[in-house]
Amino acid sequence: MSTTALMPVDPTVSPRQAARVLSIRADLLPPEIRDGRRARRTRSLVILLVLVTLAGLGTWYWQAGLAKQTADEQYNDTFQALTKVRAAQKTDELRDLVEYQEGGKALDTELASMLAGDLSWTNMLNLLRDKAGDDVKISEISGGLVKGDGEEAASSTVGNLTITGTTKDKRLVADYVNRLGGLKHVANPFVTSVTKQDQGTVTFTVSVSVTRKALCGRFTSDCPSEGK
Repeated sequence: MSTTALMPVDPTVSPRQAARVLSIRADLLPPEIRDGRRARRTRSLVILLVLVTLAGLGTWYWQAGLAKQTADEQYNDTFQALTKVRAAQKTDELRDLVEYQEGGKALDTELASMLAGDLSWTNMLNLLRDKAGDDVKISEISGGLVKGDGEEAASSTVGNLTITGTTKDKRLVADYVNRLGGLKHVANPFVTSVTKQDQGTVTFTVSVSVTRKALCGRFTSDCPSEGK
């Protein structure tokens, strides 16, 4: 019979502590395995971000397609409504209105043609007064158009005007006549009389001829005027 010698037990260590297994951790994986795992996680994250981006773009494209489809439908509805209105213009419902509008345009054209030889007296009077300035006071403008056939109708002048006014001296009358000579709506300005008054002013009378360039009617869009 053999005997076994037992090691003496440290009286300061309890039996539970003597039987405890020590927990020791150690990373024994090679570096290439750790780098491979890290690379796989990074690759998975990048793929996930790409998928999320593609999903967002797909959603936006889908919404844009719906908006375009809605706009196309509204355009088609509007075009069909316009087509129906144009077709209705040819029916009895709107025939009177269309004929009235077309007749109005034709009437304006005829009036513009008929009144092309008329004269806008408002423009003419404003023009003569504006050329007088502050030193010359116009008191009266009289005259009329010449109507006739032959040489009178072919003449470049269509009427005559007589201008009466007052100013300080004869020099200002001459300046006013010179300004009238620069106009294209009147021609041949001529001083017919100049009378000196007791108050130190002069009264003058000037005659001018109205040219064809001054003719225009109410329905003429390019009625000439050099006045204000």
